[in-house]
Amino acid sequence: LTESFQGKGLLLQQAPPSSRPSTGPASGDPMWVLRRGRHLACPAFVSGAAALSCWGGNVPMHKCEASISPEMHAELLQLRSGEAEMRRKWEEEEGGWHKLPPRAWPAVQPKPDELGALKAKAMQQQMEAASATPATLCAAQERAEQAAFDLATCLTFNNIDPTDGLRRFRALAEGGNVDAMVAVGTVLLEGIGCESDEAAVSEGLDWMRAASEREHPQALYELGCLHYLGRYLPADEGAACALFEAAARKEHTSALFMVGEALLNGEGCAVDGARAVRLFHEAAQRGHRMARQYITTFLDDDAVQHGTKLSPQALAQRHAEKLPVMPAASEHFAVFRGDGEPVSLSDLVDGAAECDVVLLGECHDDRVAHELERYVLTSLAARRASCTLSLEMFERDTQLVLDEYLAGLIREEDLLQDARPWANYASDYRPLVEFAKDVGLRVVAANAPRRYVGAVGRRSQTTAEDLWPSASFRLLPPLPLPTPSKMYLKHLHEDPAVVRTDQLGFEPTPAANGGDSIGASDEARCPYIGLAAREGLEAPMLLWDSAMAMAIAEALDQTPGTIVVHVCGSFHCEKRVGVVEQLEHFRRPAPPAKQCVVVMYPEMDCHKFVQERHGGTADFVVLTDASLSRSHDYMKDVDSVEPPPGH
Repeated sequence: LTESFQGKGLLLQQAPPSSRPSTGPASGDPMWVLRRGRHLACPAFVSGAAALSCWGGNVPMHKCEASISPEMHAELLQLRSGEAEMRRKWEEEEGGWHKLPPRAWPAVQPKPDELGALKAKAMQQQMEAASATPATLCAAQERAEQAAFDLATCLTFNNIDPTDGLRRFRALAEGGNVDAMVAVGTVLLEGIGCESDEAAVSEGLDWMRAASEREHPQALYELGCLHYLGRYLPADEGAACALFEAAARKEHTSALFMVGEALLNGEGCAVDGARAVRLFHEAAQRGHRMARQYITTFLDDDAVQHGTKLSPQALAQRHAEKLPVMPAASEHFAVFRGDGEPVSLSDLVDGAAECDVVLLGECHDDRVAHELERYVLTSLAARRASCTLSLEMFERDTQLVLDEYLAGLIREEDLLQDARPWANYASDYRPLVEFAKDVGLRVVAANAPRRYVGAVGRRSQTTAEDLWPSASFRLLPPLPLPTPSKMYLKHLHEDPAVVRTDQLGFEPTPAANGGDSIGASDEARCPYIGLAAREGLEAPMLLWDSAMAMAIAEALDQTPGTIVVHVCGSFHCEKRVGVVEQLEHFRRPAPPAKQCVVVMYPEMDCHKFVQERHGGTADFVVLTDASLSRSHDYMKDVDSVEPPPGH
């Protein structure tokens, strides 16, 4: 889908590579490097919090390839029910990965431009502590220590004055501040602003041990990293695992991951895949990016190895992850609310996701509209537990053929032959059907069979129930058809909508008073007919809309909670008449379905909303670039005749 968007260049611009993470661990998350540390050319500094510095965009990410044991399979099954929501949540959160601090610790990392304020705050807190009463002394001293620690952090880890920062950290550590003990150890072992000579390393280890004896989780984790890597401490997987376990008991996120890694591979402990999955999941829920990659990889491998079928929503989320980043504005389309307020495509998707039915009204040869339909369908299928695609472009008597194709029982050649898709199916509607097939969405052939619409067009009385064989009723809405509203009739007769006579199955009719037949007139040679000029279209149009509304109503009844995305010509849903009106009728006595109407109109100036023409036509109005070439030439098989206005 991304390639299609980029190739056509109509809607979107892909975010530059530098703005998205390449494969690898999260910022401030050294576990991947630590696990692969024995195979990397690591620099001299070895602090766990600094190990990420070993990683760069050119380092290949390790891919977890563990076989899924029965015990792991049992644990993963427990995640399946919430898998789709879990993946969606993680994907949303990963969008802000670049906002993470460059280090995993300390938790608070002031920016360089905060230095002046930090100095003032540290001085103020120190003065308040000096003048505090016995009752407030303890709290005042804690505030003073935290302010001093934040100032030292800013000086050190922003490389403003690491020497002064180390001096301030050491003063706090000597006073018993455990965080400062870890900070001194980190600075000395990493050589931040100083040489990591033997004396510095020895002092750094002493401070780390002192903090670990007080069960500081970061100190426990750092010492575990040193044992794991065999740097400054003997390589000892057992000791590393014990230290990681101690930090994990303190809910240290990275330690949870490292214990899981040890359990998965039997490094310093016995193999326990089930517990490893639990720990990876706990770390992932806390935001650990590599743990999230492990869990999603496990789930994917489990689906293959144990035949666990992913839900359509989970599969759709994989497609949604590949959607290009939407620009704030596009040259080729603009989105508005029905009152003309400019909004984004994300606003449209957010609004649509809350509804039961989303009607996407298009001009059938609008390239931009077709791309947007794919984007919206993918986004909605990724958000909702159940999604159904409904298409005007397939007639109800072809549903079996469509179902057989979606189930993989017949070839696409068979579908094209027996399902009678529209002439522009390959370019415009095949991507929707193939997406549905790939993720497992149901596709509804919603339109009334052409032979019935044509029969009603030729003789409106054929909507009488007693004229049809009983076997025809399964393909028709209940007869007689609902009485259309005044708004429906006004829209039908006054709006400049057009349809094709060959789609309706009409035949040329004789002209009155012995004149030429319509078949010999300019109007007959044109494949478009203005509705205001053909009163006989009232009955077939009503059948058309009723059949689609009935198909949507049946889809809602068959799958409670599903969201139905119905693609049709804009005339069938604009102004909330047509299918929208008929659906309300067929839903009775059930509660009315919440419908979101989206219409897409090609305009030469797609950024200009004209209230008289566009206002009130839908919940969302998308104006597309009419200067682009059409996706299909409906005129190629007929004489060159200008279509009526409104096409």
